[in-house]
This record gives sequence, C-alpha cells and structure tokens, in this order.
Amino acid sequence: MKFRYGLTGLFLFFFSLPLAADTMELDWFLPWAAEYDQSIPTPEEVLGYQVGEWHVSHDQLIRYFERLADASDRVSLVEKERTYEQRPMLVARITSPGNQENLEAIRTARLAAMQPGSDEDLRDHPVVNWFGYSIHGDEASGANASMVVAWHLAAARDERTLAMLEDTIVLIEPAMNPDGVQRFASWVNMHRGQTLVGDPQNREHRQVWPRGRTNHYWFDLNRDWLPVQHPESRARVAGFHAWKPNVVGDWHEMGRNSTYFFQPGDPDRNNPRTPERNYELTAKIAEYHADLLDQYGVPYFTKEVFDDYYFGKGSTFPDINASVGILYEQASARGHLRETIHGDRSFTEAIRNQVLTSFSTLQASHDLRNELLGFQQRFYEEAMEEAARDRRKALVIGDPTDRARTAELVEILIRQDVDVRELGAEIEADGHTFRPGEAWLIPLEQPQYRFILAMMERQLEFPDTWFYDVSTWTLPLAFNMPMASLSARELRRASMGERLSEVPSFGGRADIDSDRLVAWAFDWAPYYAPRMTQRLLEAGARVRVAKQPFESPVAGGETRSFPRGTIMIPVGIQEEGVASRIEGILRRYAREDGVTVSAIEGGLSRSGVDLGSRNFRPVEPVRPAILVDDGVHMQEAGEIWHLLDFRYEVPVTLLNWGELDSADLSRYTHLYMVNGPWRRLSDGQKQAVHDWVRQGGTLVAQKNALEWVADSGLYDLEFRQRERGESERLPYDDFAADRAAQVIGGAIFETELDLTHPLAFGYSRERLPVFRNSTRYLEPGDNPYVQVARYVDEPLMSGYVSDENLAMMGGSLSLMADRVGQGAVILFVDNTSFRAFWFGTNRLLLNSLYFSGAINHTSRQ
Repeated sequence: MKFRYGLTGLFLFFFSLPLAADTMELDWFLPWAAEYDQSIPTPEEVLGYQVGEWHVSHDQLIRYFERLADASDRVSLVEKERTYEQRPMLVARITSPGNQENLEAIRTARLAAMQPGSDEDLRDHPVVNWFGYSIHGDEASGANASMVVAWHLAAARDERTLAMLEDTIVLIEPAMNPDGVQRFASWVNMHRGQTLVGDPQNREHRQVWPRGRTNHYWFDLNRDWLPVQHPESRARVAGFHAWKPNVVGDWHEMGRNSTYFFQPGDPDRNNPRTPERNYELTAKIAEYHADLLDQYGVPYFTKEVFDDYYFGKGSTFPDINASVGILYEQASARGHLRETIHGDRSFTEAIRNQVLTSFSTLQASHDLRNELLGFQQRFYEEAMEEAARDRRKALVIGDPTDRARTAELVEILIRQDVDVRELGAEIEADGHTFRPGEAWLIPLEQPQYRFILAMMERQLEFPDTWFYDVSTWTLPLAFNMPMASLSARELRRASMGERLSEVPSFGGRADIDSDRLVAWAFDWAPYYAPRMTQRLLEAGARVRVAKQPFESPVAGGETRSFPRGTIMIPVGIQEEGVASRIEGILRRYAREDGVTVSAIEGGLSRSGVDLGSRNFRPVEPVRPAILVDDGVHMQEAGEIWHLLDFRYEVPVTLLNWGELDSADLSRYTHLYMVNGPWRRLSDGQKQAVHDWVRQGGTLVAQKNALEWVADSGLYDLEFRQRERGESERLPYDDFAADRAAQVIGGAIFETELDLTHPLAFGYSRERLPVFRNSTRYLEPGDNPYVQVARYVDEPLMSGYVSDENLAMMGGSLSLMADRVGQGAVILFVDNTSFRAFWFGTNRLLLNSLYFSGAINHTSRQ
C-alpha cells in the first residue's frame, strides 16, 4: 500500500479515534512518520494552542505562515492582493531550497515549455500543486489543516518528503476567503465552552445571518473563478495563470451527516469540453485518497451528488485550463464538536481528514508527475489543433453605445490569459457594425481556445438534466454584448492589431468649453453614467432626465442628438456656487466614468423637446435601503449592495427587516426586497411598508418578494400555475431526477423591452437577455403600459429548461412597474445582478433607483 510503513492494525485503529486537541501531538494529523527540524515553529508554538483546539482566525493564520517563512528556506510568501476588508491574500510557495532560489526561472521556463510548438519537454520540469483551503469561510477545517500541511513540508527530514520537494512546487492558499474565515472563527470561538458541546441546537452551531460562508459582500467566491469580479478571485486567478498548476486541490465541507467526498464525481454530469484524459487522471489520483482513507477507516463516496459542469468553481475551472481540479468535501463539525448520525464528530477529526487527502494528493502528483505534465503540454497542443480545424478564426465583440461595458468584458478575458487584439478596420458581421476603438478581436487559434468557447458560446444540449450549479454562463449574453464570429477572410478584412496588455479606455470626455452654455448633458447608455449622476447629486446639482429624445446645438458649432434617458443639468437653475462644482466634477470624472459630456448652447432644440419641457423630469437624490437579516437570501442582497455601493458609490443602508415597524422609513427613497421570509412580516410591519409606499416611497421587489406584494394587498398580481395531469405511477427511484429536471438552476432567456419606459432608458435594442433561476411566472395583467420587459414566445437563448417550464414562460413578464399612491412598485421576476457579472441587466436596477420618479400613473379606469 502506498502509505503503509509497517503500521499495525492496532496502531491504525488507535489513531483513527477522534481525540481532544489538547491530548494529541501534531503528528496525529499526519499519514507518515518523520523527524522534524526543531527550529521550524509548530502552529502551537505560534498560536499558543494545538491545531483544532480553537478555530484559527485569519490574522493568526497569516502570522503563522509568516513565522514559517522566516524560519524555513523551503517556504516563501507572496501577497497578491487585499480583500474588501483589507486582509492580505497570501500564497505560500513550498519546495526544496534549491528550487526556492530559482522559482522565477522555473516558472517562466515551464510556461514557455507548455506553449504549443515548444521544443522543450514539459516533463523535465517540477510538477506544480495549488492547494486552496476554505473558500467558504465556515468550512474551516481546510484553513486549519493548511498549517499542518505547511509545517510538515517545511520541517520534515524524511526521504519521502525531501524527494517530493525536489520534484514538486506546492502553492498553498491557506484561506481563500479571509473575511469569511475571520467572521466564522470569531463566532464559534466566542461560543466555545471549556467542555465541548455537540448539540446541533447549541448557539455555537447556529450562526447569525449572514453567516461565515461568503465574502464581505456576501458572495460565494467558489462561483467567481470564471467571472473574477472580486479581489480574492482576481488574486487567485492571476496566481493560477502565472503558474498553470498541474493539480488544484479545493477543500470544502458539507452537511454534518455525510462522510467524505472526493472526485471523480457523477460521471453523467461532466462538461463535455473537459478532455477525457482529465477524468482518467482524476480517477488515478482518487485511488491514492481511497488507499489512505481506507487505512484510517474513514468512509467516503466519489460518484454522486457533485458534478464537473460549471467551469467557474475551484474544482472545475482548472479542468478547462489544462489542470486537474479535485473537489474534497468533509462532513462538517462546524464548531468544535457536533452530533451526527455517525456519532460525535470533532473538529480535529475533520482537520485530519483534510490533511490526509492533502498528502495523498501530493503523493499522487509526485508519482504521476510525468503523466500530469504530459497531459498539460498535450492539452494546449490539442487545443491549437482543434482551433485550426474550426472554420471560425476569431470572435469580435463590442457595443458602440457603451465602451465601458465592453471594456469590463475585455478585462475578464485578459485576466483569464486570453489573447485579445485591437480591431484595425471597421467590419460588419452578423448584423452588427464593429469599429476600431469600440470593438475588439479574439483570435481563436490560441492556447486558450477551449476556454474561450466555454466562456462565450451558447449551450443548448446537455448530457443530463441535473446541475449542481448553473447550466450556462455565456458572457456576451450576460453583458448584452454584440458578438460575431469571423471567417479567415473576414479576419483579414478586420486587420487584427496588437495584443492588449491592459484594459481599454472607457472613452469618456468633457466637451464643455463654451461662452453660450445653458446646460450640460450626457447619454445614459454608458455603464457608469449612473456613477457620474450620483456624484452630481451629492454635490447638490439639480439634475433632469429626458423622457423624449431631442437634438440641440452644442459647443463647437455642431448639433448633437440625445436619446431618451439623457441626463441634462441646466445651468440657470443651480444654486449659487454649485455650477462651478458641477463643472469640476464633469471635467474630473468624464473619462473615469466613460461619459461624453456636451455643453448645450441653446434651450431651443433643433428637433424634439426643448430644455424647459415637462418631459425633462427631476432626478432626485436617492437614499436606498436593502432589507436584510435572518431568512433573506444573502447573496441576492449582497449583489445589490455590491452593485450600488462598490460600483456606483451610492450610500446604502442595510436595514433589518424585523425593524420595519420601528424604523424611520421616511429616511429612505427606495426599499429593496430580494428572496426572503416575507410571510413572517407582522401586520404592523406590512402596514409600515404600505404606508411608506403610498406616501411616496419606491418598493423594488425581486423574486419571491413579488408574492408578498400580492398577498399583502399592496398590488394585484397573478401568477401562472402549471396544470396537473392525471396521477400516474412512477418509480420511486426516479423522484430526485424528475424533480431536478423541473428546476431552472440557471439559464438565459430573451425578453422584449419597452424602450419608451423610464426603466429601459439607456438601452438601444429591444431584445434583452436575462438570467433566470426560478420557476415563477407573472401574468401580464390588464394594464399594458406597466409591462416593461416581457419574455418572447420562444425565449430560450442558452442553458437547460424543461419543455413544461419553457411553455409556461413565453409571454410572461420579467419586469413591471406602476404607481401606488404617491409612490411606486417595481417588480423584478428575475435577478438583474447575478454574481456581479450580469452587466447587461444591471442598468434595469439602476433605473429603478434614479428614474422611479419619472414613472407616471397609467391606470385606464
């Protein structure tokens, strides 16, 4: 057996028993014996307690790794970035002292060797492992295990460890979610008694909302490997592409009554873009885990529950990037001790299982080194061969109305090591016109060919109807971005330019020098136009929005056409001293926010409405609040918080929903309700919201909050119900699969926008892709003027949906808005801010914030 070194069955049985942390030695966690360098500090020497006795906080974790790097010539640290809460993102690089002295040369040489056409054999280089622990902050056994793994690799003197380090580079990310790890450690440690309590109802095991799983803005970072919207992910993915590791280990926890899971997962739910050789190597590595866990009597499973479909997770992102990603799931103790159906589970037991599979991974990658390196080199060669056979030679992307949104998509591609090129000449393709400076080329004959297709193509065929995560993530649709594929001939006409090394400019400017100035104006279409508007409102500017298009003389003797949604700031109505502040803001931020500001030189428009028209409606300062706390979908709430606060710099109040009847709601212009426990609202809380809306507030409700709007009597809504057929007998064993087939886990559908409605200002195309992960269908109702976005009759664009759900969806509403008393209700069936990368629908939510006052009463009664 690979890990047995003369250990007797009695010895193994003894060491498989869970022990209290203060009665064990550190080597209890480790799968083989070794002598250790006593000058290398153990975790206990730095922390003051044995691993597992307490949950390590992130600051303690960083302190230990810093001490380890100071003491060992096998360890070096790199800080890649800081989290939102300013915690460092560290990667520990562990290898032999000789390799440490030449790490940069080793890194660049192996990257060069894996390039297609290289004469160098990649198998002559060290194998690289990336070990990532606790991307979910309350899955803490991983972060605590990282210290044991690192200490052994830094201090052990046995021949096996030394041989591994000579041929292996181990990159350890001790905590992939520093903010969540800190939050969770504080919770469980503050509720730990001197005598451990495993009662699952004990407060130690009952985290308060929003719990420790997520990052600062309540995002699941294990879904952000592909879109890279958060600093933690950007640091991680940058490190990944800098090294292109051969094996990526991703250590998690699952429910307390499970056992242990490692891949390969469900073979029927793999992504077909992943090469079969990847699964073969995963299965070979699995034998090492099984061998070691069998020796310790640890039960496990491998081919159920978890799949390898969505490429944005830590165990699947590597699979489309020439690596082998492996998911590990340990049944959680959550705190320090937990009752389970298998008996009491201690935190130390959970930590040790994570340590064991860390070392089985190391052993496997060392033994399979040549196969892993050969697979990686061949991966890119085969990708180039596939690209050469593809009749498409490039993709071109770009939206002429919004260079900022285009640049945000290009930034994702650049961060993912995709070769993006300048467009040298204007070209028409697939009904779109692409121009230099507004659009960019993605050549397909490049090593990232497979990854590009995985990110950019629509998917309508699937090997299974059961998805652990979303069934599609097509980025051009998420960005509402025109895209076309180019043949070799079209690519030559497009005149491909230099590779981009940085994100393109947003393209804004301030053309506002004028002696006849009567107003400033800018289009609402650029993605960051709301941020400019927010800056002006905070400066005290009186701002107007155009409900109709107009054409006016501007500085320079030209005439400019302005569409609906244009922001206009009249000079003459500003308070004393404000006009100069406005001019300073426009000059300073036009380029940063990507808006082109014009100086209008006359109130009499050449066509359309004049500047004094009633069709210019005031844009009032906004004071939004998001209802949060127990039962609220924290990720949906976090998505709105992140969008408004981080991207648009809007101050947002996070208001506990239990305080609705005691809070001063008059402080807020908007309340945002996402999926939540709204049926638990008391009569007093319900009445407080109703009164606030009727007195002028805007309620923006999303997903199941729509049902509360209807049930509470605030606004009449009707939902489509699926007809039930005659009862039939079905196999019991098919229940889970049949139920999964009716779930919309995440797919993309097409809607039709009413471009005249204030909530659609900034859009120029009637058809808009939206993301949906629910089966709620809103009937259009009797008032045709409140239907802002409606699903087309055949709405599916990408992803899986059952025929039954698709039939229910066609013609139903995605977004509606109406006046209620002096206020308004804006109702989103779908999530406009999903995982921070749905840039294409973000504007709908921003419009709900700034333009709700421009919505008129339209009742025909």
